[in-house]
Amino acid sequence: MTYDHCLAIIRASAAMGCPSIGFVEALKFETGLRRIDVIGEWMPGDAGQPFHWRGLTAGNISKDLILTIETSKTHVGVVRDLTVLPLVVEAMKAYALPKLGPVVINEETGKPYYDNRYTKRFARVRETAGVPQYVWSMDSRAGAVTETIAATGSIERARDLATHTTAKMTERYARSNGLEEARQVAEAREKLRQCNAVKRV
Repeated sequence: MTYDHCLAIIRASAAMGCPSIGFVEALKFETGLRRIDVIGEWMPGDAGQPFHWRGLTAGNISKDLILTIETSKTHVGVVRDLTVLPLVVEAMKAYALPKLGPVVINEETGKPYYDNRYTKRFARVRETAGVPQYVWSMDSRAGAVTETIAATGSIERARDLATHTTAKMTERYARSNGLEEARQVAEAREKLRQCNAVKRV
């Protein structure tokens, strides 16, 4: 998924009356969070205990739109300022954050999404948005990693964004063919040559 794909999905979902889809994809693309951490899920309790909610809730987002959450897979604490994430800001023009409970609500049911229902609805939005069928919801996280590496030249920053435990895992998410990175390397080397030439004069 690219920035343009995500923006098209945000706009299509708003037009279709299901802006929650655009909000989820924007949040994943901008923050690198996993879908399950954003849409959440009900988890069975231990030894007969009642089910409990795991995932993003209104309590994870402060009044000044600072998101704080612990990821479900790696249990890493994540803090993100939603006001500096353009796609999230765009999505929130159509999607109002609830004041209580889970953040992501299926507009058709008034309840949180089941994972499979989310993917089916995403597919309908993707088609309306004109985004290619090979772009899946899970690709927004890969898009976040790929864009971060291209923007910063740092696999470590992408690893931190995606809360991976190793850079090797992050490399699996990077979908670049290496062209943009090669261009950045060439540009950096040319700048170095110019600096060295000035020193020699």
